[in-house]
Amino acid sequence: MSADTMSTDAVHVEIKKQTNSPFDKELLKSYRRLREDYLWIFSNAGKLRTTYPDNYIAVENKSVKFSSESMELMLTKIKESGEQVEDFVIEYMSTRRVNFLF
Repeated sequence: MSADTMSTDAVHVEIKKQTNSPFDKELLKSYRRLREDYLWIFSNAGKLRTTYPDNYIAVENKSVKFSSESMELMLTKIKESGEQVEDFVIEYMSTRRVNFLF
């Protein structure tokens, strides 16, 4: 199976096979948490857009910890709190309708 056609589950199995060190295990744990947060945002996008219209949100452990109208201010808020930016999934909750032309 090529990398282009590999399923998400196959990627997870392959990553699991290659993680032996404590660092690798911690990295995998972090990856899983960030993935769960991203999926939570995707699943709750409608409600989040209503609650945080045209704002950036920073999510950690399936909870919005910070919100801001600008990315710069968002990053400042996170850093000033003593948190690490890398621990958050940051997403923009746009209320604009997006049209795709095919």
